[in-house]
Amino acid sequence: MQEKILRAFLYNDKLKFNEIEKLTDTRSNKLAYHLKNFQERKLLIKNDGGYSLSNNFEHIIPYLSDSKAVLPVVLISVGEGKKFFLHVRDKKPYKGFLGLPAGRILVGEKIDDAVKRIMKNKHSVDAKLKHVNSVSLEHVTKEGKVIHSFLLILISASVKGNVAYTDIGKNRGKIIKSDYWLLKNHQNSRAKIKTIKSNL
Repeated sequence: MQEKILRAFLYNDKLKFNEIEKLTDTRSNKLAYHLKNFQERKLLIKNDGGYSLSNNFEHIIPYLSDSKAVLPVVLISVGEGKKFFLHVRDKKPYKGFLGLPAGRILVGEKIDDAVKRIMKNKHSVDAKLKHVNSVSLEHVTKEGKVIHSFLLILISASVKGNVAYTDIGKNRGKIIKSDYWLLKNHQNSRAKIKTIKSNL
């Protein structure tokens, strides 16, 4: 229900109650409940008899879709040659496999800030971006069907202190296939990702 209400604002800056009711095909008492909830959470603003999204909710709009989207992920390479810092994944789709430290880039975050946050929060390690290696598109299949798609941003980082390194040659079968392939083929590559600031 909440997503239906949000979708009503995809192409409208401001809507009256009866317009939202018509666009969402929802009974008025149920709609009133959700609109009040959105206002209390400061996600919707009501003024001059109409409703509009607050700045708190604007960032959700690009993610409203019936289609599953590609997920961008930063993969952090620490090491060189055949030895890299890897960890055992604790969630699907690669649960139980060794993989590179990884995570999403948060809204408003630079890649180097994402690297520091991911390494500190997930591995208690202070890290610094050295360079971007490559950007690749991965399709994960199961029983012949694509179940996930990831935009993999491989970066190299340096760390303070000691970390345990894994020999990728001796542990190839335990490592996520795409991580292994990237380390073998792109650890010496270089790519550029520009941060563009756009004002509305």
